Order: sequence, then C-alpha cells, then structure tokens
Amino acid sequence: MLRWNPHFHAIVLEGGFDEEGTFFYIPFSSLQSMVEIFRHGVIKLLVEKELLNQSFARNLLSWHPSGFSQDAGPSSNRRLRPGIDNSVRILDTEAQDSLAQYMARPPLSLKKIHYESFKRQFLFHTKYNDFFKENLHVFKASDFLAELTQHIPPKRLQLIRRFGLYSSRTKGRWASLSYVAERAPSGWKANHNHILVSENDSNVDVEGDICKKAWARLLAKIYEIDPFVCPICGYEMKVIAIIEDPVEVRRILKHLIKIGRAPPGVEKGTNQVE
Repeated sequence: MLRWNPHFHAIVLEGGFDEEGTFFYIPFSSLQSMVEIFRHGVIKLLVEKELLNQSFARNLLSWHPSGFSQDAGPSSNRRLRPGIDNSVRILDTEAQDSLAQYMARPPLSLKKIHYESFKRQFLFHTKYNDFFKENLHVFKASDFLAELTQHIPPKRLQLIRRFGLYSSRTKGRWASLSYVAERAPSGWKANHNHILVSENDSNVDVEGDICKKAWARLLAKIYEIDPFVCPICGYEMKVIAIIEDPVEVRRILKHLIKIGRAPPGVEKGTNQVE
C-alpha cells in the first residue's frame, strides 16, 4: 500500500499576459492530441535513459488502447492509469489552495501510521483501496522502512518546478510589474507591502510606459505609422517630455505649419491653432 506511484500535477493558466500587461484567455483544446504528445515524450525519455530498448518502445507505441488516457470524470471514478486529467478547473481561491497543498504534500501522512513497539510492526490505516482490497495493512518494521525509502528522492532533485510568472527570476520582479502585483496572492502582498508602498511613484511611471506602448501600438495598427520611428533616419525614438501648456503647444504647432510640417487636418496659413 506504500508502492511508489510516480505522477505529476500542474497548475496552468488558460492564457497569458502580453508585454503591456493585458491578459489573453486561450482555453485548452484538443486534449487527446496532448495525450499522444505526452505518451511519445515519456517513452522517448525512457529510451534515452536506457530504461527501455527501441524494440519494446515500438511495441508500446503500437498498443491500442495506448494505456494513456484523458480522464474527465469525477475523481472517484478515475481509473489508475497515466493520462491528462481535465476534470478540475480552478475557479476560486479555495480550490487553488487545496490543489497547491496537495501538490506539495509529503508522500505519507503520520496520522495514518501507528508503531507497535512490543511487536515491532507498523499499522498503516487509510481509505479502502480497490487495488489492494483493504484499508489496513500490517508491516514488519524492516519491510515498512524498505517501502518508505522508495519515496525518498535523490539528493538535490527538485520535485516542484515553477515557470512563467512563478519562476524565481520573474517572481522577484512582481513588485515592479503593476498588473502582476495587483493580482498577486494576499500573502505575497502582506510580505511585500513595504516594497509596494515605496514604489508607488515608480508604479506610476510603469503604468505610464504601458500606456505609451499601447498608444504607439494602436497608431501603428490603425494608421500604419509608428510614432516612435524617426521619419528621417529610421531609428527608434523615445518620449523625453510631455508638453501640456496650451501656449507652448500653439507655438510649436505654428512653427510646424510655417516649415510645412503641419499635423494632419491643419493646413498651412490657417488659424486653426489659435
């Protein structure tokens, strides 16, 4: 009942953020194709690790059914077989916490074992198991330790990996990414409140940069021009100041009209800028 049953879980977003902080929803689809890719990847890995030979690998790939499946039923009805389970969609914080805790749990709960020193044996009590046809098993102390050592990972093996926004490199920059900090877990916000407060001014600058990029992208899409590309040399330009004083704006517009570079809709010699 303590057999080693390797499998993995993943928490994956259905979509992602672009450089401007906009989230795009991309729902999962074609899970059966993902099952086949996963199957070939696992068998290829076993061959590369010399745990399977080429002949046996070809035999596995010819199996119908393959042994890999997409299980989408309730957890109580799932069969013990490798595959991709799409039965759980995390729609609330409680479900997120529950799955994250399950992924990080130890392989054995101390509440399930009891050691009888006078008999030198372990009692393992758990839910009824359809495979073993029992919910209580008695181990000799030596047998129990032998079964338990299967679950001890090799030295320096990383059991939990994080990618994207949760990778260590990106997570260290959450405070500087306003669209991420706003959606961060409450625990992270509580631990980084001093950083968020001290970076209020910089957050304004970050949001301003995001707006500028969005503005430039829309102009390029609609008018087929890039306002950040110099019309003379073709190099990228940067915004160094924003002029809001009406007097200065009129003076600049008059100069542009005078040299023949009037903005669209303003003709030379007109008084539209008055």
